[in-house]
Amino acid sequence: MISVMSPEIATPQSEISPSLPSQPHLSPFHNIPGLSNFRDIGGWSISCSHGPPHHVRKGIVFRGSDTNRITPEGEEQLRQLGIKTDFDLRSKQQMEKTGGYEEMAGIERRWTPVFNDEQYTEEAARKRYEQYAGEGTEGIVTAFIEILTAGAPMFRTVLTHVLDSAVGASPPPAVFMHCTTGNNRTGVFISMLLLLLGVAPATIAHEYALSEAGLAHTRHVNVERLLKKGAFQEHGHEEAKRKCERMVGARKESMEALLAEVEKIWQGPEGYFKAEVRLSDREMERLRELFKEVCKRHEQVPRGVLSQQLNSQSCHTGEVVVEEM
Repeated sequence: MISVMSPEIATPQSEISPSLPSQPHLSPFHNIPGLSNFRDIGGWSISCSHGPPHHVRKGIVFRGSDTNRITPEGEEQLRQLGIKTDFDLRSKQQMEKTGGYEEMAGIERRWTPVFNDEQYTEEAARKRYEQYAGEGTEGIVTAFIEILTAGAPMFRTVLTHVLDSAVGASPPPAVFMHCTTGNNRTGVFISMLLLLLGVAPATIAHEYALSEAGLAHTRHVNVERLLKKGAFQEHGHEEAKRKCERMVGARKESMEALLAEVEKIWQGPEGYFKAEVRLSDREMERLRELFKEVCKRHEQVPRGVLSQQLNSQSCHTGEVVVEEM
C-alpha cells in the first residue's frame, strides 16, 4: 500500500463511534495526487457461518473520482498499485463539460457509461439532481434503482473483465472504477458487489458513507461547479448551495434504504445479478472465489496509523493489535 488515509480527509475523532461496523485493518484510502475519494474496496469482513474469518481481497478493485486532474505522480502511484484498467462510468455530456479524461500510460481506459446519450439529457440530469438532493431517502433510492438497471450492461463488462483476466487461483490485475466524484454511481455498484460477496449490509452502508470523508477536501469545488451549471437555481442561492452540498454527500441511510429495496425487488443480490447483469451462478461463485481471502491471524496496525482509523479492528479477533514503532 502506498499510503494510508490522508489526514486532510480523516474523520474527526469526535465522530468516531464504538458502534460502527468493523473496518478493514488499515484505512481503505490512498492519497493519490489529483484524485479524490480514492480507496480500495477490499479488507471488509465477509459474513461466514463456519470456518476461519474471511475478508474481501484487497488490490483487485479501486474506486474514486474522475482522473481529469491527476498528476504524473498520481498516475505512477496507480501503476504501483497494479491498476491495469480504468473503467470510466461518466456520460459523454459530463466528460465534455468537465474537461474530458486523462490518458494514463500503462493503464487501459475503457469508457463504460452508466447512462447513454438518450438517458443523460439535461432534463433527466436535473431530475436526478433533485432526487440526490432531496430530503429523506425515497428520491435517492429511486435514482439508485435507475442506476442499477441502466448500468447493468456496464457492470457486466467490468465483472466479466475481472473474471476473464484472472488466471487460475491468482487474483486478476487491479481495476479502477469511477464516475465524477465516485460516490453515487460508483458507490451503488460497489455496494452491490460487496453484498454479493457476503459483506454485512451495515458494513456496506458504512463503506458507502466513507465518501463523506473522501470528498471533504474537494466538496467546495464540486459545489461551485454545480452552482455554475445552474443547479437548483430556481430555489435561490442559499437553498441551491445546500442542495448541492447534499447532492455530493453520501448518507448512510440512503444506502440502507437501497439495500432494503434491492431485497424487495430482486430478493437479494443474486436475483439482481441474474436478472439485470446476466451473470450465471458459476460466474457469481467464481467472483466469490477470487475476492474471498482468509484473514491473517494477527493483523497489525502501526501506532502512528491508529489515530487515523475509523474504529479499525483486527479482521481475525475483532481487536486492534498495535505494533510498536
